[in-house]
Amino acid sequence: MCGGDAAIVMTENSDDGPRTIQSVEKACAIIRALRELDGAGITELATHLDMSKGSVHTYLTTLKRNDLVTESGGRYQLGLSFLDFGEYVKRQNLVYQSAQDSLDEMATETGELARLVMREGAHGIYLAKAEGENAIETTVRPGQREYLHCTSQGKAILAHLPTSEVRRLIAEHGLPERTANTITEADELFDELEEIRSHGIAFSRSELTRGLRCVAAPIYGTDGTPIAAIGICGPTSRMQGDRFREEYPKIVRDKANVIEINMQMATKRHAETS
Repeated sequence: MCGGDAAIVMTENSDDGPRTIQSVEKACAIIRALRELDGAGITELATHLDMSKGSVHTYLTTLKRNDLVTESGGRYQLGLSFLDFGEYVKRQNLVYQSAQDSLDEMATETGELARLVMREGAHGIYLAKAEGENAIETTVRPGQREYLHCTSQGKAILAHLPTSEVRRLIAEHGLPERTANTITEADELFDELEEIRSHGIAFSRSELTRGLRCVAAPIYGTDGTPIAAIGICGPTSRMQGDRFREEYPKIVRDKANVIEINMQMATKRHAETS
């Protein structure tokens, strides 16, 4: 099923989506697996992806020829070309370019971890972070994706999407549990989203990472739709009382507004020079 040259040229038509090229799907699966496994050999990849070793070798050879993977001692890793791609994406991303100063200022002012998340479908992509002097270490890295419902930034975005859109996302992806505190019932989520809309601020209480609390505000695109969110995260022991409920919410609201203004100005400058 997964081996041989036929798989490289075959296309398939899914009942659930548009026609795709199977060989590209498999190449993408190998790239993702190399990231998830932190590098791997041919046998490990073949087992992980349920592909033949010959097919995996053919794909890896092609990816290596295009500088997308490297090989040493029979072990394959993603190549440095992805670093170039990542830097290019950041340079081209209006939200990232407009938010970096605000992230740094938030981290310095609070001493905590500041994060920028941008929506992509049902997920939030961590675009950037800044660490204050007391910031805790987390396993979340820039470029990582997580479901919107289990982070403060994600809920800040969800709260300002049309209800029909949120229902569609839930129907397609569910509400996966990350910790015992993750919201996994649609009714509970909609109740919280209503509260977020009324206050303009979203909170998370160990819903993605145990012992971590966050507060976030949405960032609207130039068309008025929520496209990203900025937040402050810290340990439960410090994210308490007025600091968590009043001081930090004001900071994230103010910084979100600054980012929106920066985006509007950048868009205007681009239009004037085009």
